[in-house]
Amino acid sequence: MLSPGQKLFEYEITQRIGEGGFATVYEAYDRLLDRRVAIKQLHLKRVEERKAVQRFLQEARINAALEHPNIVTIHGLRLHQNQFYMIMEFLPGGTLQTLLETHGKLPVERAVDLTIGICDGLAKFHEQGVIHRDIKPTNIMLTADGRPKVIDFGIAHVPEAMGGLNLTEVGFQPSTLVFSSPEQVLGQALDTRSDVYQIGELLYYMLAGEHYIDLARLEQEAETDAGTNRIRMQAKLYTLLEQVICEEVPAGLKKLWREVGALAGVVEDALAKDKMKRYKDAAEFAATLRTLSSNTVSLSITMEQHSLQEAMALNKRGLAHVSTRNYEQAIIDYTKAIQLDPQYAEAYNNRSTAHLMMGNYGQAVTDCTAAIDFAAEFVAAYVNRGIAYTGLRDFERAQADFAKAVALDPNNVYAFFNRGNAFLWNKQNSEAVGAFSQAIKLDPEFVAAYVNRGVAYTELRRYEPALADCSQAIALNPDYVYAYYNRANLYRELRRYPEAIADYSKVIELNPEHPHVYENRGDAYAAIGDEAHATDDYTRTIGLVGVIQPRRLSIAPGMTMPATPLEFGPPRSP
Repeated sequence: MLSPGQKLFEYEITQRIGEGGFATVYEAYDRLLDRRVAIKQLHLKRVEERKAVQRFLQEARINAALEHPNIVTIHGLRLHQNQFYMIMEFLPGGTLQTLLETHGKLPVERAVDLTIGICDGLAKFHEQGVIHRDIKPTNIMLTADGRPKVIDFGIAHVPEAMGGLNLTEVGFQPSTLVFSSPEQVLGQALDTRSDVYQIGELLYYMLAGEHYIDLARLEQEAETDAGTNRIRMQAKLYTLLEQVICEEVPAGLKKLWREVGALAGVVEDALAKDKMKRYKDAAEFAATLRTLSSNTVSLSITMEQHSLQEAMALNKRGLAHVSTRNYEQAIIDYTKAIQLDPQYAEAYNNRSTAHLMMGNYGQAVTDCTAAIDFAAEFVAAYVNRGIAYTGLRDFERAQADFAKAVALDPNNVYAFFNRGNAFLWNKQNSEAVGAFSQAIKLDPEFVAAYVNRGVAYTELRRYEPALADCSQAIALNPDYVYAYYNRANLYRELRRYPEAIADYSKVIELNPEHPHVYENRGDAYAAIGDEAHATDDYTRTIGLVGVIQPRRLSIAPGMTMPATPLEFGPPRSP
């Protein structure tokens, strides 16, 4: 083991920064080139193992042969007193694991950028048939400016043509179990799609703030089953993990669809249990993600040249544009899909979603009606048309559509939530409480339903349950502006001014452009005699224009159903 201050070649050891089953990594100072480096030392006990040494050499060679900005750079390989050392670039940004532990879920743009970088780095290796096999947050390092770099190709499969030493074989693969692909758990032959699965796990982790496997729950279940028998407990845990990894669709995908839209579909494709349904490699995964931020489209193919598959591709690309709020481009793609297939119900419904986001309620009604004409049991189209009618303040038709959606799907949380919104706008507050309560019963983590039920309670002057609902929304999502704003207004109504000021300040932190928060906080400051802060807040209101009256509470808007592919598919002419 190396120690701080120790000299090794031209390097001086600074500190130990990581340790695994095969090697220890140190930070060191390069005295000749005046730079920091990382030195990976193969464990002494592994030096006598021929395969371990071969893996160490293979890792260095493959990294040196296929350099990429998103792959850790190898400076050299040294042997000293029967010890093997790999000299690598030093990455000061720490690991992705540390970033996630510190910040929880990441902003969508950050998560997508990191994933694209990881994919780009691995794509070059995939081109040569190299499979990493151990992609996890601790094997993703960050540069000083936050760029991801993949490390640790120690258990990678490397073809002989690339210098591989035939070190991998079919059977259970030596990766971290919770981050394994189904093929690894089942001991099947691997290809690049196994890496795609693991990258999908990382993207889910970044977007949700937690792994898709609730390991604590599984461990508790295993302990309950096995009691104090540790061997039986471990066997049961492995069985449970195998079931989750190989068979179960991640439970959190439903919530992810609501939070990130079509991006959740990309995650779902990457995590497909059947590898044939995943992206074929990291390059295809990256290309799909890039469509989410693409602002231009080059389509010059005539209608006759398009096939049904191309129409579906346009529809899918429209979903990607909606997820990044590029609604105009989404409408263009949906329109082209409809031109190719005039009976494409799903494209009509998805185009209605883009129109709803832009406030084009009349056009949304037209598109939803077309979708329903072609698919009479299209639940999402009834929900979306109900939202559009609510926007047009045609509450009778809105409620008829929500009732139809519930009749078709009695457990449809979106129908109940949006029905509650229609009741709320129509001042039917008791009915709104009932609808939002049903939505919460179906989905206890539906943050917007708590907020809007709190609004309904407030209109009924039932302040305590209103406060409880706002607080529960904040507990579920600490960054939800609507909840803080409404709770602040409630505190002000109850003359609990310091608490109101704290919540208004949180709203400003999250949304400095909120149209009425400064005026309301100014009122709270004035109520406690703090004229200086009140005057400052009133001054800030100059030039801020909004559509919500300062004294009214903030209603979370209608929520469209996730635009997932229809099980019955778009109807076709005979």
